[in-house]
Amino acid sequence: MLFSKHKKKTAEAETVRKFTTILSFLLLLVIFSTLGIMFLEKWSFLDALWHTIITISTVGYGEIHPLSTSGRIFSMFVIIVAFAVFAYGASTVAAMVFEGQLRKIFVIKRMEKMASKLKNHTIICGLGRTGQAAIKELWKEKIPFVVIEKDESKIEEAKENYPNLIYILGDATQDETLIKAGIKSAANLIVATADDADNLFITLSAKNLNPNLRIVTRANREENVLKLKRAGATEVILPNVIGGLRMASLAIRPSVVTFLDIVTHHGEIDLRLEEVRVLKGSPFHGRLLKDLEIPKKTGVIVIGVRRKDGSFILNPTSTTMILEGDSLIIIGTREQAEKLKSFVKGEESE
Repeated sequence: MLFSKHKKKTAEAETVRKFTTILSFLLLLVIFSTLGIMFLEKWSFLDALWHTIITISTVGYGEIHPLSTSGRIFSMFVIIVAFAVFAYGASTVAAMVFEGQLRKIFVIKRMEKMASKLKNHTIICGLGRTGQAAIKELWKEKIPFVVIEKDESKIEEAKENYPNLIYILGDATQDETLIKAGIKSAANLIVATADDADNLFITLSAKNLNPNLRIVTRANREENVLKLKRAGATEVILPNVIGGLRMASLAIRPSVVTFLDIVTHHGEIDLRLEEVRVLKGSPFHGRLLKDLEIPKKTGVIVIGVRRKDGSFILNPTSTTMILEGDSLIIIGTREQAEKLKSFVKGEESE
């Protein structure tokens, strides 16, 4: 499978190229003029360089030595070329200012700086329908995230809905782009591009840069699920399959789907499924559910416990013991869930 593509030049790269071209012309002109004067007038290197600088800059200082006719003709040629280079440089800079390229570069640098300061954040690759749905949920939950997208129009559209959006304009298949998004300090990666090959390549690169990263990857074809998991994806989602299952569920068990919509934030009632981790040092460690009295003290209902080894206890009984590293799967309101999180940390009295 081939992953090579024609990479679209960014505004930053194009601007750097233009400035490099201008500086290269100036440097070549200085070298050419200095060597020419040394050859024609038999001057020392320093005297020829001084003559070149005052000629190109037009500062108006007098000559160190009288020039011969050939030296004057050569100097006039250098002045004409220097004016042409300066004119090209001035028009290029003016064009970049009027076209907003310099402003874009400053914005890009600011975004990269903001992304570099984030820790344990989530990175979303791709702003298609799947990516937009992901950032909508993260934005609602106030979870810090960075978006990677190579289509600038999609970025501009997202900025209208999400003020202060942190984004990286670039190709997520490139390690450099992932690093700019803070992949090494991120906690989660959502790979939501429309191309399974890109998703596979991004997953491989991200896992190599951050082995502890939790990666949720989209797959368009079911036969690619195993490949993505082998590449390092923690979870692989098939949007088409999920859509089909939801349609079937709405047809045969509408009340169940309505309830799930409520607890997955799609309903008007503030009720949610939440995961609360029992960290090291928590007062919950080694205690039974009945002794913790979680429903009484917080109002949430514990519907499951995920052990540290990944196994689940569904509908745990009152005699289920809670241990460090467990995750409590609960149903409750936002306020109740926050109260439980504080309770787990020992911040509230029993």
